[in-house]
Amino acid sequence: MNKNHGHSAISRLPKLLTETQVSMIFNVSINTLRYWRHCGDGPNYIKMGKLVRYHEAELESYLQRKTCVSKARAIAEENRVAH
Repeated sequence: MNKNHGHSAISRLPKLLTETQVSMIFNVSINTLRYWRHCGDGPNYIKMGKLVRYHEAELESYLQRKTCVSKARAIAEENRVAH
């Protein structure tokens, strides 16, 4: 069996982050992450038994979904498109 076969499969796997890592990235407590999971409001996560992991790309997607445009900017952009 080729020794590199298993390694290449592993290298294709997404980078998974722990609750601690995500809490540091978002600057929120682990309890906040748990609350978000309970409410269904946080980033998508992976559950493996009792372990919770977050896919790096899901964090980016979550931030995009949560990004808001100021009302003044939105109105200005609407006016620009309308004229």
